[in-house]
Amino acid sequence: MMKIVAIKPDAAYFVWASLALTGPDLVPEKNILLEIKKNSIVSSRSIQKNNLPASIKNHPHFICIEDGFTLLPALIDAHVHLALNGKGFNRTRMLWNDRKALQVRIVNDLNEIISLGTGAVRDGGDCQGINLEAKKIVEDGKCLGPRIIATGKAVRKKGGYGSFLGLGYRQKSDIPLIVSKIRESGTDQLKIIVSGVVSFIEHGSVKGQLMPLNELRVLVSFARKQGLKVMAHASSAAAVDSAVEAGVDSIEHGYFIRSESLKLMAEKQIAWVPTIIPVAIQTREPLLGLRTPLEVDVINRTCEEQIAKLSSAHKLGVPLGVGTDSGAGGVRHAHNLIEEMLLYKSGSLDNRAILKAVTSTNAEILGLGKEIGAIRKGFKAALIAVRGNPLKDLKMLKNVAIHLLPGS
Repeated sequence: MMKIVAIKPDAAYFVWASLALTGPDLVPEKNILLEIKKNSIVSSRSIQKNNLPASIKNHPHFICIEDGFTLLPALIDAHVHLALNGKGFNRTRMLWNDRKALQVRIVNDLNEIISLGTGAVRDGGDCQGINLEAKKIVEDGKCLGPRIIATGKAVRKKGGYGSFLGLGYRQKSDIPLIVSKIRESGTDQLKIIVSGVVSFIEHGSVKGQLMPLNELRVLVSFARKQGLKVMAHASSAAAVDSAVEAGVDSIEHGYFIRSESLKLMAEKQIAWVPTIIPVAIQTREPLLGLRTPLEVDVINRTCEEQIAKLSSAHKLGVPLGVGTDSGAGGVRHAHNLIEEMLLYKSGSLDNRAILKAVTSTNAEILGLGKEIGAIRKGFKAALIAVRGNPLKDLKMLKNVAIHLLPGS
């Protein structure tokens, strides 16, 4: 049975692991003893279990990760939508009108997220700022949950895609005010909707208008002045080109991305979060029965191209994150994170590269690269222990035995 350890900031802890994946490169180390104070790792050393002092073995907060298990950083999902739950868009939206019932649903989702080994998420926005409410629920100690990086309400061009995701502006002069309002709401990053979404009927087509480049530049520039990182919803080659030229921090989705854009992203170190599973899941049961043969073919071709581009991005040195777009149709929170990782595996990335993407790179994308995502001195003790070794088999991540959550 999975055990959640909510670390108390005023208490000391000792964690001994027969095998731990340490540092940003997830180097396997045996017989590691971590000392944790004030939520953070203050020391790490190698010591055989039978050489542990009695004062440590008998400590009230001693945690032993035995042979057959691996200690590693908690997983991170770089793209979620906590306002949705993947069980039907319209039904989920109706719940927004009942805040009490909505809070119950969100708390259940947050509990499930940590039970499956995810310690932090970045939310891609909703028009009511529900993701900010979810963040406050966790920070106020009303429930155990992951660390949440929230974008509040996303920004889009009036009339463009994503009315359920955020606020629309009419003209360029509206941008400073709308970004200021979003910043004042307590958002951690700015989400910009540059394009619409991929079509499941016409291969290579993206529905919705494209945000003008000059307006996108103003948005990014003003976000910088507000101290905000920028995540850009961009599908279509043109949308990615514009987002890269404007200097965003991460490309979300990025379907039909061009090789030239990937080279520029590697050069500028702009991250890519490909979100393959929300498209791929449409041709899996139970959703498969809702799709025509034409749609199945278009969806499969779209995913195959995305996976091929993912391999190219990795070879070029583009920072790759992992995000599920959970909350989207058919994508439940935390349940599909490993499925997304396995799609990366089909794109010829090795297990270490994929694990780095879902831990240290995702931490950088969330703006938490100096706090979580690695087992190293000075970092928060946001850790999980899984049965088996995920460097050998990613499916071992489904067997979470312990989840250490830093307290507030």
